[in-house]
Amino acid sequence: MRLERQDGVGILIIDTERNNAINDDSIREAHQLMDEAERDPAIRALVVTSTHKTLFCPGVDLPALMDHSRAEMRAFFAAATGLVRRKFAYPKPEVYALTGHTIAAGCMMALAGDYRLMANGRFAIGLMEIDIGLAAPRGVVEMITHVLGGRLAERILFSGERYNPDKALQLGLIDEVVEPEGLMHRAIERARLLGGKPPAGYRRLKRYARQAVVDRMQSLDAAHLDDLVEQWFAEETQRLV
Repeated sequence: MRLERQDGVGILIIDTERNNAINDDSIREAHQLMDEAERDPAIRALVVTSTHKTLFCPGVDLPALMDHSRAEMRAFFAAATGLVRRKFAYPKPEVYALTGHTIAAGCMMALAGDYRLMANGRFAIGLMEIDIGLAAPRGVVEMITHVLGGRLAERILFSGERYNPDKALQLGLIDEVVEPEGLMHRAIERARLLGGKPPAGYRRLKRYARQAVVDRMQSLDAAHLDDLVEQWFAEETQRLV
């Protein structure tokens, strides 16, 4: 990952050796770059994107997790849910430019942002944890319910369905569909619009809108970490993974 700057906008670029799958290393790097962007007063907003032309993020790095012990899996789940919470509460605008497939934990991260644009094409976005026997973390369920509304959140989580960009826009999973060649231009344009708001006011309003949800997410995540670990090591999940 790396952080670039363009006229008041920080561009957090995901380009990992694991095809942008989320693992211990990528979570640590994400925090480091978010710290850097948060401390830099010249960065008024963030755009999160990928160098891959057809892939934004496929979810967690399943092969890398297969040899984890129970203690390591608990630490991973704590770190992953913590990153989602941080993104949801991030004090600066965070715009997602989704270059392609955005699946499972990748979709969770995008839903934590302030605005989502997706490249037009034969791409999919969705939450498919249920298909490998996992329920989404309780805090994530709380966040998605807040973002999408309860009935739609259940429909998306229970079905594990992947949606093309047009259907995702219709459902509210994303805010715009943009032709690939114009994706970054439009994402930066949107980031500049949000970043142009008075930062103290934006930060305060975001806290008003989301802090109570973040507090519930933190409490629920802490209470259900052991349950996530048990789900991961269940015979059915291990077979499906």
